[in-house]
Amino acid sequence: MANVAVATEWQLLCNRYYRKPLLYQMRWRHIDLSRNKVAAAPFGSPVAIILDDSKIVQLYSESALRKLRIFSSSGTLLAETVWKNPGGRLIGMYWTDDLNLACLVQDGTVYRYNIRAELVEPNVSFGKECFEQNVVECIIWSNSAACVTEGGMVFCLVDFGDPQPSKLAELDLELEGDVLCFAVVEPKYVMSGSVEVLLGVAEGGIVVVEEDSVQRVKDIGGEPLGVVSKLSVSGDGKWLAAFTGDGQLLVMPADFSEIKFSCNCELCLQSR
Repeated sequence: MANVAVATEWQLLCNRYYRKPLLYQMRWRHIDLSRNKVAAAPFGSPVAIILDDSKIVQLYSESALRKLRIFSSSGTLLAETVWKNPGGRLIGMYWTDDLNLACLVQDGTVYRYNIRAELVEPNVSFGKECFEQNVVECIIWSNSAACVTEGGMVFCLVDFGDPQPSKLAELDLELEGDVLCFAVVEPKYVMSGSVEVLLGVAEGGIVVVEEDSVQRVKDIGGEPLGVVSKLSVSGDGKWLAAFTGDGQLLVMPADFSEIKFSCNCELCLQSR
C-alpha cells in the first residue's frame, strides 16, 4: 500500500513525471498566499508578504492596518512594518542582489526595505512622465526594474544605485491591444547592451520593445503564435517560454528563430 501511495504523488506532464514532496511545514499561521503579494529571495533567503490591495481580502483577528512582513524560508517572522507609503497601489516587489526588498507602486516610485523591514533611503522614481500615468505591470530584477503604464509606455531603471530612468520606444495600444504579460531580457544578454522588453498583447504575438524600436513577432518558423498570456526568460537570457491562450507551452531561443519544444498543457491535464 505504501508503494501505491508514493506512486500517486507523481503527475504526468507531457512525457515526464513530476512530484512535489513536502519538505517541512511552514511556521506561519493564517497566511493565505493567494490573497497576498509574495516575494521570495533566492537560495532559501527571506520571504516578504503583504496583503494584495487589488483583491478583496478577509482579515482575521489582526489589525486592519496593512503590514509588510518578512519571514524566514521556514515561516518564522523576522520583522514587520505598517505599510503607509503614498503613490497608489503596490504593483510588484522583488528582492534585489544586495538583499533589499524593492517595492514599486502605481506612480512609479520604488520603495526599498532591508531585511529588518526598515526603509532604505533614498526612494527611487521612474520620473515625471511615468508619474503622470498609472503603472500597471512591472518586473524587478537584480538591481533594476522595468514597468508598463496604462498608456502603453515602457520605462526602465537599469541601476537603483544610479537612478537614471529611460523611456523605451512607444507602443501603439490601438494597434496591439492591451498588454497581457511581459518579460525582460537583461542588457548583458542583448547585443546592443540595452534592455529588451517582451510584451504579450491582446492582438496576438509578442512585441519586442527596445530603446528606439518596436518589433512585432507574429509567428515562429511559420507557425502563428496566437495570444500569449505568460512569458518567461531563462536565467542566461538564451531561452524564452511562452504560454498561449489555447493552452500551448512553447520554448524557443530568444532570437525567435524556431520552436524547440511545444506541449499542449490542456491535453496533459485531460489525460490525468
